[in-house]
Amino acid sequence: MTAHAGPGPTDSVPEWWVFHGTGQPRAHLDLATRLPPPPQWRTYGGALNSGSTSPFYEPSAPPGEPGEPAEPGEDAVATAESARHLGPQHPRPGTVPLGPHRKHLLDKVNAAIHLRRPLLVTGPPGVGKSSLAHQIARELNLGRTLRWAVTSRSTVGDGLYSYDPLTQIHDLNLENAHRRATGQAPDRRYAGDGDAHLRSSAESISRYLALGPLGTAFLPTRAPRVLLIDDFDLGDFDLPGDLLDLFENGGYRIPELARLAGVAPTIEVATDDPGRTVPVAHGEVLCSAFPITVLTCNSGRDLSPAFMRRCIPVRMGLPDEQELLAAVAGHFGGDLPSGARPLVTEFLERSGSGHELAIDQLLNAVHLVGALGPDQAGPGGDQVRELSELLWHRLTESPG
Repeated sequence: MTAHAGPGPTDSVPEWWVFHGTGQPRAHLDLATRLPPPPQWRTYGGALNSGSTSPFYEPSAPPGEPGEPAEPGEDAVATAESARHLGPQHPRPGTVPLGPHRKHLLDKVNAAIHLRRPLLVTGPPGVGKSSLAHQIARELNLGRTLRWAVTSRSTVGDGLYSYDPLTQIHDLNLENAHRRATGQAPDRRYAGDGDAHLRSSAESISRYLALGPLGTAFLPTRAPRVLLIDDFDLGDFDLPGDLLDLFENGGYRIPELARLAGVAPTIEVATDDPGRTVPVAHGEVLCSAFPITVLTCNSGRDLSPAFMRRCIPVRMGLPDEQELLAAVAGHFGGDLPSGARPLVTEFLERSGSGHELAIDQLLNAVHLVGALGPDQAGPGGDQVRELSELLWHRLTESPG
């Protein structure tokens, strides 16, 4: 829920950093040319091989058909989504001193980007773990963040793609019933000289199969996509091990499409990007640029050494006062609302005394103060205490 401002003009930003932590777009930055080549063991070289002049998947939404409204462009979708998590874009982001804790976090993020390794972010709820992925995507001009929300029932297959064979069978039965009712010849696409019919039938699977956020992130792209695997600790015991194969090989296989490769070598399927499809050849997907992957965990879940050695781990805590003030300003048009400072002070005091609070609780209080008294100079001490009692319940206490 937060938007952290980046280092101030007097801070020394290491030259090797590509991500500065501003959460604001970097004008004219082309990460595909700015980022050094990956280590040899993290090179994949995937391409679409679809006959297109471009070997890469382009996530921007296509124009609509004549007379129909176009799908919202990928840039517009990304801007709307990032604004919801980080606040609106600002031409001149605020400055925050680059203290040791913040520098440690940004060092880890940049190491993960350079090494093409997943970033494993742990910490209590509401400190900005998920927002970090949106900051990376917006600052580095990488489009919308691909988010996979993990639950106790999630499997890697669910994140890669979804396939609905029951609906496909239902539609085929309806089509055959319609043929019989209208006196048409039975559908013989699977018999006789049906090579063309068989190919058409195989390609129709695209109406029932769609790539998920995980599968879309590993499509071959010129610049890496940002993949957020949220609440990773909620997944079952096998999830980390199943992800290892994907992280190591940089690609995956779709058996339903691979079985049809003999009659339809390339099949167009939907992606997680609104209004976008992609040709998949022989049921195989291989990335060209390993996605910038952020895995978030609220708890200290034990993970195997095999998984940990493939990740860059970092723990996040509540930001300090200057970062919180910048985060609040980011959500309120770039300027700090009147009355925000005493609320931030009270929020930090309560957090320091053992209350487990989230940053969105602070944002709620600042918004409520502005809504109740937009012309006031700021809340008094009694009002701050009243708001804190009203909104700042501990995240670990019982509801009510």
